[in-house]
Formats: sequence, C-alpha cells, structure tokens
Amino acid sequence: MAAAAVLSNNATLARIQKGLRMVTVPFPHLSGLVAAARVNIDERVPTVGVFASGRMVANPAFVAKLKDNELVFVLAHEILHLALRTHDRARGSDPMQFNYAHDYIINDMLRAELGFQHIPAGGLDMPGAREKSAEQILIEMRKNASQMPAKTRVFDGESTTVRRLFQPGEEGKIQSGNPNDAGDVLGGSLEKQLFPKEVAEQEAQSDAMKELAAKALSLAKAMGAMKGMRGFGSGGESQVVNALRGIYRTPWEMALQRWLESVAPGERTFTRPSRRGEACADGVLAGRRREGWMLNIVLDTSGSMSDDIPRALGAIADFCDAAGVDQVRLVQCDTAVTADDCVDPAQLENFKVSGYGGSDLSPGMEHLASDPAVRAVIVITDGDIEYPRAAAPYSVLWVLPHSAGAGFNPPYGRVVRMVRG
Repeated sequence: MAAAAVLSNNATLARIQKGLRMVTVPFPHLSGLVAAARVNIDERVPTVGVFASGRMVANPAFVAKLKDNELVFVLAHEILHLALRTHDRARGSDPMQFNYAHDYIINDMLRAELGFQHIPAGGLDMPGAREKSAEQILIEMRKNASQMPAKTRVFDGESTTVRRLFQPGEEGKIQSGNPNDAGDVLGGSLEKQLFPKEVAEQEAQSDAMKELAAKALSLAKAMGAMKGMRGFGSGGESQVVNALRGIYRTPWEMALQRWLESVAPGERTFTRPSRRGEACADGVLAGRRREGWMLNIVLDTSGSMSDDIPRALGAIADFCDAAGVDQVRLVQCDTAVTADDCVDPAQLENFKVSGYGGSDLSPGMEHLASDPAVRAVIVITDGDIEYPRAAAPYSVLWVLPHSAGAGFNPPYGRVVRMVRG
C-alpha cells in the first residue's frame, strides 16, 4: 500500500475514533460497547457495517463524504445494532429484511436524539418507526411492499420500494448487486472471509459483545431520565426489552426459545409449497414464510400445578414477541377441556386460571389435534398425567416445573424442565 494511502487511512481511522468518543456524549450507556468496538478501514465494503464480534468496517471514501455530525450519527447507528443485538434477533427471520427493519427504528431514534431533520448519508427513513417493534415493521414491509419506500443500500442507496428491493419469493435476495453490499449488519461468514487470520477469536469476541450489550441496555433503563434514553421510548423501549431477553436466560428458557423459533410458521407463499397439499394432484397450496402467528398451549390445571403455572406462562409471554407470536390459544384441561381462549401474549403474565381438578390431558391434546391449522403445541404439566399414547399430528414441547419427578418420558415430543430463578 502506498505511503499516501496509509496516511489517508490513518487519518480516517483517527476521525472515526474521535467520532466514536462523541457518540458517548449523548449516549453514555453505550460507552462499554464503544470502547470494545474495533475499527478497520476497508475498501471491500461500500459504506460501513458491523459484525457481531464488535468489528466495524468502513470505506474511507464513504467516510470522507460525511460531515462530522453525520459521521457521529452513522457510528451511533452501528453501535446501536450491537446494543440491540440485531445479529442475534434476526435469526429465524430473513437477516436482510430484519436489518432493514432495525435500521428504520434506529434512524428514527437518532433523528430525535441528535436533532436531525433528515437521515444523513442517504439512510433508510421511516418517521415514527421508533414507536414500533421490528416485527411490526417486517409485517408492514410484507403487506405494503409496493408502497413502502426503501433504499438499495441502508446508507448511500438509491430510492426504491420494498417490493422492488427484495425479489418476490426470494427473501433477502437483493434485486441487483451483492446482498453484502446492501446491509450494514454483517454476518460471521463474511467476517471469516475478510479476516481469515482472526477466525479463532471471533466467537469469543461475539460473546463479549453480548455481555456488554446487556450491561449497556441495563444502564440505559437505569438512566431513563437522562438524555440518550428518550430515544428508547415506546416502540424503542420494546426493542430494549426484546434485546435483553435472550441474554439472561436459564438453560430451560433457552431450550424453550429454540423450540419456539424452530416451529414458527409464516405467511402463505407459493414459492414454498404446502405439505398439506401434497395429496392434491390438480393444484398446489401455498406454503409458509415466517410472520406473526398463533401459539397453542395446553395447560394442565390439576391441583399440583398451582404454584408453577404463573412462572411458566410469564416466561412464555416474554418469548412470544421475539418469536413473532401475535396470539396465544390457551386450552385449559384437567380431565376435560375447561377453557379454550385466544389472548394476547402480554395477557399471559396476569392470566386467571381455574379448575385444578384431575390430571388427564388427553381431551385437550385431542381437541387441538382436530384442528388442521395447529402445527405446534406447548404442554405445561408436572408430568403426573394421562395423555394420548399415539404421537400427536403436531410438534409437542412438554414444559415441566422444577418439582416434577424424573420419570416422565413421553414417546414423542421434547421435554424441558424449568429451574428455580
């Protein structure tokens, strides 16, 4: 590399490091993440991006075009991706679309906090996005794809629409160009490709950034009255809560989340044929692409469950947002189905349960088996029950309280056990 280019890159790096220090003025709770971030000047990326490991890559030509306050905006944007754990939350959804959804939210937050009338660097712009969750924006992107404005890149992009940006039926495939050029939330495989000599440290660095993200968001909540926290109001605040979920989890809660994500369905699309339509010789039914959905729960309301039901329902309610669950169908059963209610996930945290009779969940599980739309069911029980011996026509997760005996080994489904928090 020529000496002049080295000097230019060093000057760019120094300017970015100064800009990162300026980020901590309006956002002091991000100081730990800022200190741990590592910056590489790299012409292989078109603008700027960040990896889960905390590595930030920036194109020197792009940085040179930014005014100092615009650079602070862009750098704060990338640090907020780390704080909100965009890399992890995108799992189970299309990564590029989730990247765009968080970009809308972060940019709207920063516009209010940093006093910008317009999003700098040609960034994605959705006024009011900070009042919404990423999941809400994803649904809007899919329902209003032809009308919703977007950019061919999250920074320095050309104006287009969501429908033109993502080719129908191929989520995350950018209509033109390299997908890695469109987003700023960069994947681990790309980091290994660009920086092969540092692969061994990548996972440990990502884990360290998750811990710093947890501390940053906890500090942000504690500093609610200070400048820098206002940007997390309403819809932004739901992002903080969602990001904290997934950090402080017991093993059983992690198993529950993995199961929820593995069974989450999506909207119908003919690019993924439905398995229910395989028997049809003269037509094809639409398959599913992940979106909001209904979670089915069979609740054992026998007397021995009275102390454990609230905690299990509260934990499941916490996970519903991250899994895209917009409704919960709660079937209560002792020796018969005593209730079949559809509720919002938030209602589970203060849900009235009645019954507390015998212990035969067969009626409840058979009740859901008669509904062809049911694909997955959580059964909350202490295991001292009767249940159908034949495998159910849906995925089953058995959730047992910590006090349950060790002898419950059903011939189908997966069993997880709660532990004391």
